[in-house]
Amino acid sequence: MLQDIRNVVFDLGGVIVDLEIDRVRACFLEIGMPKMAALMDPCYPAEMNEQMESGQISWEEACEKMRTLDNRPDITNDQIRWVYEEFLSRVDEEKLRTIEQLRARGIRTYILSNTNPVAIEIVREHFRRHGRELDAMFDGIFLSFQLGILKPSPAIFEEVIRRADIRPEETLFIDDGARNADAAHALGFQVFCPETNGEFKQLFEAEV
Repeated sequence: MLQDIRNVVFDLGGVIVDLEIDRVRACFLEIGMPKMAALMDPCYPAEMNEQMESGQISWEEACEKMRTLDNRPDITNDQIRWVYEEFLSRVDEEKLRTIEQLRARGIRTYILSNTNPVAIEIVREHFRRHGRELDAMFDGIFLSFQLGILKPSPAIFEEVIRRADIRPEETLFIDDGARNADAAHALGFQVFCPETNGEFKQLFEAEV
């Protein structure tokens, strides 16, 4: 499969970082925010999550909107951060090794993620627990809240193509969101859409 692949673009949540959707809903319920629990979707953010991940509002503003939605002015930003920490549960060491092996073979690696400032801080902390720095493991990191665009908009993929100077037909895009994978495929990317928290090493076994 990698014969013509020179680049791999990874989603973060659900691909490299395990997502615990049942846990995040349970945590929102635990702190008394049932409406937020019902809104959580790992692939396609809704309402204030979408605004935060597209950079329209800050983390603090999003927390305020969450409190307003559930009529819980007493909930702190730290409590909401804890919920997100439980959501972004772990990074698989084996996946990190696969990425390192790909880079050792000259394949460029990138991140393209719908995320927010606090979530990416949590992800960086996970990488450090594994003795690695997120930025050092990838040739480029493209985050929705910084670009002001969300997947599956074609514009975000076009921005990655431009900034990374890559050719879609030479690039494999891995994302657990089917609409995101479809959008990339329509632009010429090769795509793989695993189940959330699924494996991707099998794609590269002949190479790594």
